Parts: sequence; structure tokens; C-alpha cells
Amino acid sequence: MQLKPCARRPCAVLFVLLWSAVFPLSVQATEAPEKVARLLGQMSTALRERDYRGLFTYEFGGALQTLRITHRVEDGAEYEHLEYLNGPSRRIERNGTHVSCLSPADQVLRGLLPGLDSSFHGLTQHYHFYFRDDERIAGRLASVVQIVPRDEYRYGYSLSIDKETALPLAVMTISSSRRVLERLQFANIELEADDSWVGIVDSSTLVKRAEWPACQPLEGTMAGLGPWSVSWVPSGFLPAGSASFERVGDVMLYTDGLSAFSVFVRPLEKAVAAQGKAQRGATVAYMQQQMFDAVPHTITVVGEIPARTAQRIAASVRALKPTPPTVPEPAAAEESSGTTIPAAGAAPEAQTGQVE
Repeated sequence: MQLKPCARRPCAVLFVLLWSAVFPLSVQATEAPEKVARLLGQMSTALRERDYRGLFTYEFGGALQTLRITHRVEDGAEYEHLEYLNGPSRRIERNGTHVSCLSPADQVLRGLLPGLDSSFHGLTQHYHFYFRDDERIAGRLASVVQIVPRDEYRYGYSLSIDKETALPLAVMTISSSRRVLERLQFANIELEADDSWVGIVDSSTLVKRAEWPACQPLEGTMAGLGPWSVSWVPSGFLPAGSASFERVGDVMLYTDGLSAFSVFVRPLEKAVAAQGKAQRGATVAYMQQQMFDAVPHTITVVGEIPARTAQRIAASVRALKPTPPTVPEPAAAEESSGTTIPAAGAAPEAQTGQVE
């Protein structure tokens, strides 16, 4: 199916009108980008460097999950524990990541909007930023920032940022059709890092742990895209890292500062493989097969982008040179893609289907 993007200016007008229907723009459009950049930069820093604990809900596709989180920083390293309070008993523990030693990929995947303080002026070319009226969440006063995409290739966001700590108290990801794809919201948050509950583990609890060595990024990160060329990505998305693993093949990460996606390429292992898309909340996985030098390959695009965007990216992958041998996968790579939702670093299994 061939994609037919609409003209740039009509699309920009259409998106603003659609978002106005979701959030009436009784607020003033941002006239000083520096103010928004400062607030979002403070939020990025708070997520990585503040101690906090609390309960929050994660809503997607009609499902609702409740989670408990503790985040603390000790001797410059982050320690995070996340526990699902409904459904199967699950816990994720992330220990020892130094706050000043994050690769570009980790910065995108570990926080909501890392690095914005240095790239905000580029973001204004691809998003509109508005301030809405303040609101109370979890008993705390929050500033509300509405982020509207200028094109159809990315999602919009609504962020409620705590006025005192700059921690995000609520985040909504919203499609161009005004549908809330996912919502994260704290019900309670405390500015301390009491993790006494962490040591209490039921025998039936599935615990996943990740350890990161200090300042040892994966080989190949920021060193180009290896044997592949992605000839089309939405304007503003830049390469943020690449690597090659035995289990998943070659991986290329892109980000525009707000969103991220990964492109996975590997030789086809089965005579018949799944094609189409799978989606959970705002995260989509689009998979297709393509021939390179008479060898069938599977291309998978995973990230917080619309399905049509993922489809067009996958179709643009080209081979530059023969694929080199893959290297053994580091033990930490399995858990490096995020905590609450599938992120751009780990591809879920795709289901056969058509792109909406």
C-alpha cells in the first residue's frame, strides 16, 4: 500500500484544529520557547536525579494497570524498583546506572523527554507548544504543557509537571485522530526513596534485574548505521545509536528528542514469518520481509510513532554492504528498553494485520 502524505501546510492547520477540539486553546500559544525548554529540561533532570516513590496508573487500549515505583540516587548512580500491583506478580529492578553516563539511546529510553534542554529549538520545527491552566494531580499543583505535532508522522503529548519538583505527574500520548493512546498518572508521590518493600519478594513473583557497567556504551553506538541505510525518516529524527546482536540482528535507533523508534534488520529464519503490526498503547511494531542480495530479511520498526510512519520507514531500508557477523549480546541489553511499557529497544512479536 502506497502512502500519500498530505501537503505540509494543510496538514499543520488540520492537526492544530483537531487538537483544539480535544483541548480548547483558551491558553496562550507559547511566545517564549526558552520558558518551555527550561521547564522540560528541568523535568528531564528530575526524572534521573531526584529521589521519589509512589503509586501510578498506566492505561492503554482499555486496560488499566497499577504500579509502585521507588527511584533513588546514591553516589551518582540510579536505583529503580518497579512492581506491578495487579495481574501476574512482576517486578523490575534497575541498579547502578550513573546519572552522567547515559548513551543517547539510554537517555531517550530511560526517561520521558531527556536532552530537551539542548535540542528544544529543533523541536519547535516539528511541534507546537502550549501552556494550559494549572491542575492538581496526586494532591500537588502541576503546570500543563500541550505538545501538538506539526505533521502526521508523530504523536502529540499532554504533560502535567509538578511545580515544585519538575517531576511529571501525568503524561498522555494522543494520536492525530484525538484518541488517547496511553495515559500514565501518579495517584500518590513522595519525595523520598524508602525502598524497604523491595526486600519482600513473594516466591511467585517474577523478578527481572539489570546491571549496567559504568561508562561502557555498546560497541558501534553513534558510529553510523552499519551495513544499512534508512532512506526515509520523518523530518527531525536523527540517528541516536546502532549495534549488532546475535539474537535480534542489526539495530538502529532514531529520536527527535520527544519520540524514539528502532529499526531491526536480520536474515529470515523461518520459511514463513509474521508480517503486519502489533500495537500496545502508543508503541507499535511493524514487520515486513524484504530481499537483500537474494537473501530474505525481516525488517521490524518499533517505537512510539504512528503505524503508517513505521510502515514507510520499513519500506525505505536499503543494504549498503554485506551484513557482518553479529556479536554476542550483552546481558544487560535485554532490560535496557524501559520499565513501564515496551520501548523502542525491544521488539514485541508482531501479529498479522493491516496498517490502519
